[in-house]
Amino acid sequence: MKILLADENSRRANALSDILRADLSLDVVRLAAGTSLIDAVRAHAPDIVLVDMSRADRDALDSVRALSDSGLERPIALFVDEDDVRLMEDAFEAGICSYNVLDTPPRDVKPLLRAAIALYSRFRQTQNELHAVRKTLSERETIDRAKKVFMQAERCGEAEAYRWLRRRAMRQSRRIADIAAEYLRARREPSEDDLT
Repeated sequence: MKILLADENSRRANALSDILRADLSLDVVRLAAGTSLIDAVRAHAPDIVLVDMSRADRDALDSVRALSDSGLERPIALFVDEDDVRLMEDAFEAGICSYNVLDTPPRDVKPLLRAAIALYSRFRQTQNELHAVRKTLSERETIDRAKKVFMQAERCGEAEAYRWLRRRAMRQSRRIADIAAEYLRARREPSEDDLT
């Protein structure tokens, strides 16, 4: 497991780094001074980012938020030494998947990191499934709209409209949803994709 350790406090970072490096199955990379979190993730491709803050605040979450928005998302575990409910909510909003209040890092950090990776994987899977469902619904709505417009234009029934879309899709080796969207654009009717 490759861990990117981000902590501006070198004393605390050294202590945590020593604990992590004691486990030979962990590859620990430190965030170099002056390097952005995004650049470090791009360069090292860690399995997880561990952010350790003594007095975490909302400004400190900006780099985490930027990472989440960059397309380089990684599971991020946050260690803080003081509990703050509003900060915790902001941390989850920024993209943190594991929020841990610890005075000192535990001797065995690996279970916390594994849990963070598992939570992140589960969240990404759920997010991908939700995206797929939304896309399917949007495509169905586009097809239904195209059928309705076709039925009005050609004065025919729904089955005939669908057959027309399907035949055209088969002839062009394209998806029915794409044909439906194209048909709506040609008729100057917005598809669901145009509306969202």
